[in-house]
Amino acid sequence: MITIDSLRVRLGGRTVLDGVTMHLPQNAVHGLVGINGAGKTTLMNTLYGFVAPSGGSITLDGRPLRRRDIAYLESVNSFYPGMTGRDYLDLVAHYHPSFDPAPCIRRFRLPLDTPIENCSEGTRRKLALTAVLMQRKRLVLLDEPFNGLDIESLYVAQQLILALGSEGRTVLVSSHVLATIEPLCDDLYLMDGGCIRRRYDRTEFRRAEREIEETFRRRYALGNPEN
Repeated sequence: MITIDSLRVRLGGRTVLDGVTMHLPQNAVHGLVGINGAGKTTLMNTLYGFVAPSGGSITLDGRPLRRRDIAYLESVNSFYPGMTGRDYLDLVAHYHPSFDPAPCIRRFRLPLDTPIENCSEGTRRKLALTAVLMQRKRLVLLDEPFNGLDIESLYVAQQLILALGSEGRTVLVSSHVLATIEPLCDDLYLMDGGCIRRRYDRTEFRRAEREIEETFRRRYALGNPEN
């Protein structure tokens, strides 16, 4: 169980996460939805240790969560210049001996000997997904994992993520597009303004769609003084 308790983060003099509390059981895929700027990436960066919290706690089975427990796909792909896909995956394998990219290589049909800078955005995203999904870590963080993927690759990625959630691991996947992660998730957390506003079980996903749509309709209605 990953427990996030009253997590607070301040950056540049402002509160970015404000009392975030989540309980994420293992053997499940948990969705994190919200518009851009809601705090999703800051939460992911804090869980991984890129950002230091100003309050609250993050634990795994009652002990502090460590970076070595986590595989993290950031929202933006980063690669060293001149690397091929094979170079990149070999580098990941060097640091993670249990890493086995073969299932992703086959399903994504990755061009391993092409320089990464010559690959499409979708291929670069598939390489980054492969590097994260095939690590044997307790917690898998996926920040906007489907950016740049075509329809077929989206389906393959979704099936790989579902498999992780059935292997005893905890997966937290974020998106600002509910439809891309809804089929994967055992529950959904709605994030807005640095807070978790609501949690929805799978049986409540239809209600979640309606309530999220209504929230945004009110916010962006013509004549709203906040617009």
